[in-house]
Amino acid sequence: MSTTSASTDRFPWAAMTAIGFTVFATVTSEFLPTGMLPSMSADLNVSTSQIGFLVSVWAATVVLTAIPMSLTTRRFSRKSLLIVSVGLFTVSNVMASLAPTYDVLFASRIIGGLGNGMFWMIATGYVTTMLPAQWRSRGFLFISAGANLAFIAGLPLGSALAALSDWRAGFLIMTALTIGASVGLYFLLIPVPNPHTENPGEVHSVIRDRSFRMVLLGVSGVFLVVGGGNMFYPYIAPFLIEVAHFTPLTVAVPLAAYGVGGTIGIVVAERLGRRPENLSRNISISILYMASMMILLNLVAGSPVAAIVACALWSLGFAVTEPLFGQYIMELSSPRLRDFAGAMRTTAWNLGIGSGSFIGGVLLVPLGITALPYLGASVLVGGATIALIARRRERALWAN
Repeated sequence: MSTTSASTDRFPWAAMTAIGFTVFATVTSEFLPTGMLPSMSADLNVSTSQIGFLVSVWAATVVLTAIPMSLTTRRFSRKSLLIVSVGLFTVSNVMASLAPTYDVLFASRIIGGLGNGMFWMIATGYVTTMLPAQWRSRGFLFISAGANLAFIAGLPLGSALAALSDWRAGFLIMTALTIGASVGLYFLLIPVPNPHTENPGEVHSVIRDRSFRMVLLGVSGVFLVVGGGNMFYPYIAPFLIEVAHFTPLTVAVPLAAYGVGGTIGIVVAERLGRRPENLSRNISISILYMASMMILLNLVAGSPVAAIVACALWSLGFAVTEPLFGQYIMELSSPRLRDFAGAMRTTAWNLGIGSGSFIGGVLLVPLGITALPYLGASVLVGGATIALIARRRERALWAN
């Protein structure tokens, strides 16, 4: 497919570092409550499940607003919208750090969800437009690295702060980080052309865009991959304790291995993403690998050492698949469709998390925790099938 780029032949290290840091700050902001459940619950005098809802309402806000925002903000500067989106994270974190009641904290998460939907509807398309084809896989590496670092370092640090000081300190630190991210984007980010303002007289419908069907196919694959993975992942800690016989203390070891596997995976994804014409093939292979590793973890869980290795291998598969899918959707999108495609992708991502974890929770009791890897793997096979179907249909787009 024909693409446009706002970049030169040199890789924009400063701009991509700013984007990677922003991803780290925003992802940490999103999931920070998960590491501070007990202290937040005690301080606000609410149940642990109510604190858990703070992550759910964030995701629900993204699902409900990302696509409408992509349609209503099409005429605005992409760089300005990115900075505004991070500003909403800052407002959310300030409100959370000062929240006198649970209701105020809840409202702060809605504002953060708005910022999240706006950020992710633009970020991947922005990188695709800013970078020439030979640098795009490296650009997506920065995005994935920022998110991975949030889970490896950001969330544990937030949990430690809550234990040593106060949960509000975690949100204050995130306020400082998101302000820093906004400043970095303002000074370091390379502006990109907005295709919706360059041809103001052109009547355009996203549904009539020739790349829309392929994007919709890719987004469906994202939903199945994230949904299948999250049928099992939210319950990985109790699985490791119950089946692999880790203790609540030692379960941190396989979870750390999961983080290491993810770090390796995003590096592998960068190399695989260097040839866009092979993305759908590599995606289907990585999804099937991921499904196999979920089943392998279930089969070898009787051995703690084998379970640790299997956790790392499973994470590697997901860390390869997700950025490749993101790059694939952006590569196939026409420049005019990229923001809408980004909104569809983040909507599918959050729907996958919510529906996958919900279905896994519903089936956990009647089927048992050891059934979840098989159920999740079966959904992943559906995602691999979509990638294979897409490979058969994409040749006409790559030819133009």
